[in-house]
Amino acid sequence: MATEQESSTEPRQSTFCLVEGDGPREDLVSRQEVKYVAAHTDIATLRKLLETNGRRLVYNKPVSTVRSIYFDDVQLSSCHANLGGIGRRQKVRVRWYDSLVPQENVFLEVKWRNNQITGKHRHALQTRQPLADLDYRKITDDLIDVLPPARVGDLLESHDPIVIVEYKREHFEARDASVRMTLDYDLVFYDQTGKRSLSTAFPQPMPDTVIVEGKTPPGGQQDVCDFLYPLTPRISPFSKYYHACRHLGLISG
Repeated sequence: MATEQESSTEPRQSTFCLVEGDGPREDLVSRQEVKYVAAHTDIATLRKLLETNGRRLVYNKPVSTVRSIYFDDVQLSSCHANLGGIGRRQKVRVRWYDSLVPQENVFLEVKWRNNQITGKHRHALQTRQPLADLDYRKITDDLIDVLPPARVGDLLESHDPIVIVEYKREHFEARDASVRMTLDYDLVFYDQTGKRSLSTAFPQPMPDTVIVEGKTPPGGQQDVCDFLYPLTPRISPFSKYYHACRHLGLISG
């Protein structure tokens, strides 16, 4: 039988297992994002247009449900950087798909912006126990155990859970250009400030908002416009994290 001293020196097992670091997908490394926001939009009509001008991509389901926990500091510096239009900024999130709370597979993402160019560091993780059963402090501590040093620094700067953002997403791609399009709708936000553990109580929907987003190599904005022909919508910046904070009353502006 192990002594009390021997037991206390056993290594702590992390909740996470790092499956893959920054992957080989070049579209995540450096790209330009072009967003269009519409209220009261006929989603069926938009879906038909995107299917006609391109082709549908199906990863797990034709319509995915995306959920992300966004982390920031207590001053909400990342959110205020977006509000202030700071050219160089980033945000940290844990993302999962198609379940109300995280299951076995999650992703730690650090999305960065350098003026008009964006990209993200994405790390695929497997969990040894449901994150909904853990407090946020353990989640962040265990992420630090498995992430590479650069991402550890990002997480240490933004380690307070602020909001969960949820929405439906459909994927499309152009037939003859390096353009991917996403159709996002049914946004719902969950306040995480002051929460000890992950909470999906008191959902706050943001109805009638639809985001069409084109993702293209730098300089490909015209290809995005061609994808949406004959529509000519106005480009509208839209940060789901910022709008979640505003919708929940965490910031004004």
